[in-house]
Amino acid sequence: MRVFAAVVAVIATTSIASADADTMVGIKAACTADWPGDYSMQEFCINNQVQSYNHLVQIHASNQNDEEKGMLIKCLGDWKTATGSDWTMVEFCYKNQHEAYERLGN
Repeated sequence: MRVFAAVVAVIATTSIASADADTMVGIKAACTADWPGDYSMQEFCINNQVQSYNHLVQIHASNQNDEEKGMLIKCLGDWKTATGSDWTMVEFCYKNQHEAYERLGN
């Protein structure tokens, strides 16, 4: 649970304009590992990860109820990686959960 709190704290304190230095290190490491020697795909991967991360920062900063916060924490835990988090998958997970939550009338 401490890991989730730390990730949420990073999201909460990060500027919307870009990811913080530690997060960028993880994003770059993951994209480099996923696309060794393919610099255009590394750039594409990095841009997607940062865009998703920034969207999650906005979501976290919004007025979420406890269930929505729980969804975000669960998705963060589900998509934790050795280099940080797979931010595009965290965003995808949260979006799917939140849409289903709303369809169920919550």
